[in-house]
Amino acid sequence: MTDRSYEVRVAGLVPTQDLLDELGDVEVAEHEFRTVLTGHFTDQAALHAFLHRLRAFGLEVVEVRRLPGTESPADGPAANGTADPP
Repeated sequence: MTDRSYEVRVAGLVPTQDLLDELGDVEVAEHEFRTVLTGHFTDQAALHAFLHRLRAFGLEVVEVRRLPGTESPADGPAANGTADPP
């Protein structure tokens, strides 16, 4: 199974480097009054665990989205039988 990349936006700016170290291997960018965290997760359970950690640190998650091009072939429409006919 391949990792999927997600972008998670939280309200406000993440306050300290110590907190960022606790969040693991994520990229951080600040946009206006929000912080954007980009990470790679092996499955939904890993993503949910990351979101739970954010909430545990008191961060308000305002948006989560999967980045394009991170869907494995087994996850596409053909995998669940909904592919368009040729």
